[in-house]
Amino acid sequence: MKLRWITISVLLGLGLGCGSDEPAPQADASAFKVERKFIYPKEFPDGKPYNPGVLVGDYLYIAGQVSLDPQTREQPATIADQTHVAMKSMGYVLRDAGMDYDNVVTCHVQLDDMDNYKGMNEVYGSYYTSGRYPARTTLEFPGLPSGSHVEITCIAYADKSKIEVVRPEEGKTPPAMGPYSPAVWAGDRLYLSGQGGRNPTTNELDPTIEGQTKQVLDTIGEILKAAGLGFENTVMVNPYYLGSDNYEKLNSVYQNYFELGRASARASFCLSRLPGDISVEITFVATRNLRKKGRVIPDYMHPRHTSVPGTLDGDTLFLSAKSAADAGDNIESQFRKSMQYQLDSLKLAGMGWEHVVSANVYLKDLGDMPRMTELFREYFPNNQPVRTTVQVVEDGPRAKVLEEIALIAVR
Repeated sequence: MKLRWITISVLLGLGLGCGSDEPAPQADASAFKVERKFIYPKEFPDGKPYNPGVLVGDYLYIAGQVSLDPQTREQPATIADQTHVAMKSMGYVLRDAGMDYDNVVTCHVQLDDMDNYKGMNEVYGSYYTSGRYPARTTLEFPGLPSGSHVEITCIAYADKSKIEVVRPEEGKTPPAMGPYSPAVWAGDRLYLSGQGGRNPTTNELDPTIEGQTKQVLDTIGEILKAAGLGFENTVMVNPYYLGSDNYEKLNSVYQNYFELGRASARASFCLSRLPGDISVEITFVATRNLRKKGRVIPDYMHPRHTSVPGTLDGDTLFLSAKSAADAGDNIESQFRKSMQYQLDSLKLAGMGWEHVVSANVYLKDLGDMPRMTELFREYFPNNQPVRTTVQVVEDGPRAKVLEEIALIAVR
């Protein structure tokens, strides 16, 4: 199978050959370009198929922390207590990486019931003593592992002097609905909070999915502008929407913000509910270093206005979520083909499975999680990445999709 680069000029000087079918060389930990440490606090039970944390350079990736107490294996009854458990588990990872909660720069908070938003907020916000809140995206999924009502996935940054909040002018973004910042710099990477479709001046919500998507992207444009960036600085996007038939409607607007083949990696999902009465929420990751940005596109994956298979931000590769409904009607066949798609992009960037530091797995049915975990162990037998697993809505045109997986890898 012939593979190729579609990329900007900086990558041509990296010594990564074009059109090669050869797999990336296997590397032990000492051969990684960016130093990493695998974090497994003593409070966690042995035998997890992933690491609770991976510290790569200054970036700490933290696995999704659920409300099951890691020591007692008990689950509290209230959302307040469950949120405390998840946040304390995150704290163990931060501690072992030499950090604290004020190093956290972005979080995804996954709930199984948006009615728990207020109770979660009250506890979540209490852990950030400096008053500088991370960027955040809060979503309702139809199912979370271990019967949890909350799962929290975060990224932290080691150098606090290079963590900075971006605040657009008043009236450019809707008021925050909780303890989060519009966007946070972590070194040269900018993490944006999820934005809904409310008009920032009138607080009105367009009744159409297209109107809400346009408002979301215009709001994100204002945040990027306040940071001195534009849409061309984007490296990863997560659109979340309601209604399985609204995907193409969302894309009909989204594609107007990117030239063909110039979009970023992306992972889009249909959910059961979003905060308030919005129907679309989108979050971005962007980079200051356009000269170190590139795109990875195997030749059998055609460039699109909405996404590319992979985006490079220097030594970090963001890979779009991949699914494989045509591979068969079982989780194993689909998961294996999705992973092959991801491996093709990894190879183009001169990487392999050993370079993966973070994995997000989206299942149609959490009942498939045990088999997925067996397969996950097979692909990552050593130095496992962090992992977050959730259940999403796969219906309508995507009814045959059983799984999707998005990855982050670092040289």
